[in-house]
Amino acid sequence: MKLFREFAAVHFTILFTLITHSAMAEDHIGSKVIMRSDLVTADAETMKWERNHHVPWGMRLIVIHGDPSKAGPYTFRVKMPSGYKLPPHRHQDERTVTVLKGTYWIGDGEQYDAKSMRTMEAGSFYITEANAAHYAWARTEVILQESGFGPTDMTWINPADDPKNQ
Repeated sequence: MKLFREFAAVHFTILFTLITHSAMAEDHIGSKVIMRSDLVTADAETMKWERNHHVPWGMRLIVIHGDPSKAGPYTFRVKMPSGYKLPPHRHQDERTVTVLKGTYWIGDGEQYDAKSMRTMEAGSFYITEANAAHYAWARTEVILQESGFGPTDMTWINPADDPKNQ
């Protein structure tokens, strides 16, 4: 009998947790997540990294969702080799960035200043406000996931840093 009560208590706890989480998901900004057959997935084993022509040589890119050049939500990942330096620049849209792999240093402002940079390890998250000047350095190989609402762009603080001018 005691085993039956413990079994029932465990099932009640699981059911309560599922109901609570389901209610919270529906309350979050009025959205509801539904699993359907047309679910968009990104499989790390089959993703094809491509050269990012908007930045200095070495960065690779894969768009996971949407089109950053058009109006609407987008998500992409970037991969940078160890030692990769991203000069000061800005974007017209706000971005959320998650460090998926590596050690990434970020700084804000129009001048690259290694002494003022902050270290971001895998799992770190930050938001870059629209039109905020910022720069970065990949201490190790880094993979980031960035999301925003397009269209987006990249404007270099120093026009000489623009790969189109090189």
